[in-house]
Amino acid sequence: MSDAETPSDPRPGSSDRLERLLNLVIALRETRRPMTTREIHERVAGYGQQDWAAFRRMFERDKADLRDLGVPIAVVPVDRWDPTEGYRIDPRHAELPPLALEPEEVTALSLAASVTGLDTLTRSGLRKLEIDADAPGVTDAAPQVGVELPLAAPHLPSLLAAHRTRTPVTFAYRTADGRDTSRTVDPHGLVHRSGRWYLVGYDHDRAADRAFRLDRITGDVVHAGPPGSAGAALESVAVDDVLPERPPARSAEVWARQTALAEARAAADGEPEPVEGAWWRLQTTFRDPHRLAGWALRLAPDAVVVAPPDAVAAFHRAATALAGPQ
Repeated sequence: MSDAETPSDPRPGSSDRLERLLNLVIALRETRRPMTTREIHERVAGYGQQDWAAFRRMFERDKADLRDLGVPIAVVPVDRWDPTEGYRIDPRHAELPPLALEPEEVTALSLAASVTGLDTLTRSGLRKLEIDADAPGVTDAAPQVGVELPLAAPHLPSLLAAHRTRTPVTFAYRTADGRDTSRTVDPHGLVHRSGRWYLVGYDHDRAADRAFRLDRITGDVVHAGPPGSAGAALESVAVDDVLPERPPARSAEVWARQTALAEARAAADGEPEPVEGAWWRLQTTFRDPHRLAGWALRLAPDAVVVAPPDAVAAFHRAATALAGPQ
């Protein structure tokens, strides 16, 4: 079976959902004024569905999930003259209290950071954690693990720091067609989408907002001015305006037996409906029919894709490839 037919994601859209929640938190935390529902629909990457009712259901689920996780999403008037309500996250209420961890807990965090490939990004933060320096087993060395998952990206720590301090940066950048260029950028944000990190910012060389894949930045990222000198992001520019287009989110119909219903339901939009025999009908959102097929095959023979046609075809191709020659 080819890589395209063997998705690593166990549920359709689960990585999209994580990206959408992260983008929502960042947008509500960084916005200068509360964002209305309409603005969230238009500006936050991961939304933008043509069906307004589907967007509202998704947004209400996301909002409830974030609040269950302790994220303080407030509903407040857009401004003192406008009674329209909007959403925002007050950074003062979203900060974590000081942590006092045992040496074993610090080691576990360091191990997790190393395994996920984020050790260079988190090392300074781990060293700042409050621990008892006299406790046995406390050392400055973090454990090294020879396992790395593709969650890190080149230049991510330096660009995060530049974004936080509003410092313009310059770097060499290789375009999609292989040309080597030089860019000077005011960093407005970093976005993770479909397994890649992007820097979103104002490109001085193009006099426009652009997005840059971090894995295409060659050489070092160098400061192009003092901290605080980068221009502020324009509120009217949404992430989707400068990031490459993704396939639109679509609805698929999946049938599942009772034995697979609990797992299938976790990826469903709405409640399952009973159909023929022991089968239940579910609706789920997907962008890539191959990923949807791979997810359904994990539940086979207790789950099948029945619509739309291209997703059904991808499911049957993947099932045939998995079965091998007869």
